[in-house]
Amino acid sequence: MWKKAVLLGALGYAVGIVIGVVIFLFNSSRNFAEALPSILLSGIPGAVAMGSSVIYGVERWSVARATVTHFLITFGGLYLVGFALGWFRFGEPAFWIFTAAMVAAYVLVWLIQYMAYKRQVRKMNEDLRKWKARKTK
Repeated sequence: MWKKAVLLGALGYAVGIVIGVVIFLFNSSRNFAEALPSILLSGIPGAVAMGSSVIYGVERWSVARATVTHFLITFGGLYLVGFALGWFRFGEPAFWIFTAAMVAAYVLVWLIQYMAYKRQVRKMNEDLRKWKARKTK
C-alpha cells in the first residue's frame, strides 16, 4: 500500500506542478524565478490527494469512513499550502467558497461510490442466487 501511495503521490505532485505552471502562465505579473517556489509548492496538494487515495483500498473501511478520511487529509494539505502561498485567508469569502466546493465534491464522490458499490453487491447477490439455483437442480 505504501509503494502505491508514493507512486500516486509522485504522479499527483507532477499534476500539481503542471497546474501551477498553467496558473503562472495566466498570471504574467511575476517572472518565473519569483513564481518558482509557488509552482513547486503547488504540487503538494496533488501529491497529498492522490497519494492518500489508497485509503479507498482499505477493505475493512466503509465508503463513508474512507471518504471522510481522504477529505480531511486532502483538506489539510491543500489549506496548509494555500495559506502559505496566500491563495486565501481563513474567514475570507474565497476560503468559504472553496471549502463549500470541496465538501460538495466529496459528497458527490461518496454518492457515486456508494451507488457503484451497491450495484456491485446487488450483482454479486444475484450471481450467488443463480449459482445456488444451479447447484440445487
